[in-house]
Amino acid sequence: MLPSDFDRLVARASDPRLIPGIYNYCDRWCQRCPFTDRCLTFLDNQEAESAPADAESLARRVRASLQRTLGTIHEIARRENVDLDAIEADAASADAASSAAADAGDRHQHDPLVVSAREYGDLAWRLARALGPIVAARGDQTVIDALDVIDWFSSMIGTKVYRAVSGMAFAREEGGVEAPDDVQTDFNGSAKAALLGVAESRRAWTVLMAEGRATADGVPAQAVRMLDALDGGVRARFPRAMAFARPGFDEGSDVNGRRQS
Repeated sequence: MLPSDFDRLVARASDPRLIPGIYNYCDRWCQRCPFTDRCLTFLDNQEAESAPADAESLARRVRASLQRTLGTIHEIARRENVDLDAIEADAASADAASSAAADAGDRHQHDPLVVSAREYGDLAWRLARALGPIVAARGDQTVIDALDVIDWFSSMIGTKVYRAVSGMAFAREEGGVEAPDDVQTDFNGSAKAALLGVAESRRAWTVLMAEGRATADGVPAQAVRMLDALDGGVRARFPRAMAFARPGFDEGSDVNGRRQS
């Protein structure tokens, strides 16, 4: 990476209009986000998506991204007089730590909260795929929007729950840098993102349960029960999650995530 390219990247990331870390605790639904012009991840993705979409160009973009990442590391090392060769000498230790982390990750996959989130996600995803054509044919925009919400959050909730569970375990058991009792921890932020997704999904299922709109007898009610149980479990495990202030979204929010005037 040329020093001029590095300086350009730093300048972009240092843009005072950008909100640092806003992309870490959002729902990734950029189409409805009011902060896309202040999100570095969105701007980078938009730039990548403006390129041709054929397989060859995709491979080039992946290579370019990797090269840019490596170039950034080397340029930072050069400017900070960091000996990368010395760091590479510890590769064996890093591999061992990575293997241990993978084993821990497998353990967290069996955590009751992670399992519950995954089971809900499987149910929601299957139903959203099955009902999509039926709902579209009926043309009821309220139901279409509700099904979009269910579909979107079907995987996101599980991802955030897993990140919260594994993050708390790392902080408490494996010497993580985060203090478990702090509010502003990654696991609290991830748990809050999951809870907000649960709340949106519950409202969407309620739409499908409205008279004349429930297209799968018993399934919406079952999904809501699963969400209620998941909500209670996440709140019990992460009692301070809703006090987490998400960058850009929660300035001036109370402990329930409601915006204060």
